[in-house]
Amino acid sequence: MKLSIIITAWKEERTIEKALHSIIDPDWNDYKGTFEVLIVCPDSKTWLAAKNAAKKFRFVNLKWIKDEGKGKPNALNLAFKEVRGKILILTDGDVHFGKNAVSNLVRHFSDRKVGGVTGRPISKDKKDNFMGYMGHLLADAAHHKRMVTMVPDVKGRSLKIVSKKPHFFVLSGYILAMRNTGIKAPSDCLIEDAYFSYILHKKRYKLAYEPEAKVYVMYSKNLRDWFKQKLRSVGGYIQLWKYNVITPDTKVRNFWRELEYFWFPIRYARNPKQLLWSLAMYPIRMYLWLRIFWEQRILKKSFEKTWVRVESTK
Repeated sequence: MKLSIIITAWKEERTIEKALHSIIDPDWNDYKGTFEVLIVCPDSKTWLAAKNAAKKFRFVNLKWIKDEGKGKPNALNLAFKEVRGKILILTDGDVHFGKNAVSNLVRHFSDRKVGGVTGRPISKDKKDNFMGYMGHLLADAAHHKRMVTMVPDVKGRSLKIVSKKPHFFVLSGYILAMRNTGIKAPSDCLIEDAYFSYILHKKRYKLAYEPEAKVYVMYSKNLRDWFKQKLRSVGGYIQLWKYNVITPDTKVRNFWRELEYFWFPIRYARNPKQLLWSLAMYPIRMYLWLRIFWEQRILKKSFEKTWVRVESTK
């Protein structure tokens, strides 16, 4: 079997059906090869919802990996022991793929130098409120950064401000494809997608970006949940140094790197209300980095306390 798709979930019986349908519906996914789907979750409700969804399309290559409830890295490692595919696609039970995302990812592996591919996360939220607008802004900023650093021969005026170096950026855990090279995630890893990206890079594989492989994501609905999520996803980069996977020339996420995009929120705004929301981003991001420094460097907060489920994204 060439392809294994791993969906990690927990208490996502309401969203797992759409996530699974975007993968197994032949009218939505034109991938012609044989593939399996592994649902990794601790709760039977999510599994039963996935099982019923698969029956609608008579999809039989579905397997339940009962998660032990010890965090996403442990859940993925359980799945890695069971997969049969040479290529793995990782995603979550509360997002769904755009049309033909699977085939758009897999085609990159015809180049044997490619070890990992990511697609483009797109916000499902509306832009008519601050949190919705911020979700779109940050997702589109990440798209811009991946286009600049991961796509050859990209052009644009912003290249005078944003450097293409180090020609490397991390894959998104919402839609991450990689070769099955036996990689395992450390049990306390806060951002396993970045960890996999760095390991593949150290193995001298190329990482690719496929903007046509879209994944639709619901982001945080309030600042409290947003900080919970970002303290893990952004702060986790500090943790990666202890795994000895980052080198000085592959630092892609820190306060000073973020200053490269100082211009982006202003240019992104399309009306006075959005401009005010963009301006509000600056003190919020500054506060975030101060929180990250305090919790990671000073308090040395543990994995268990940092990894918190964010309910408003479900």
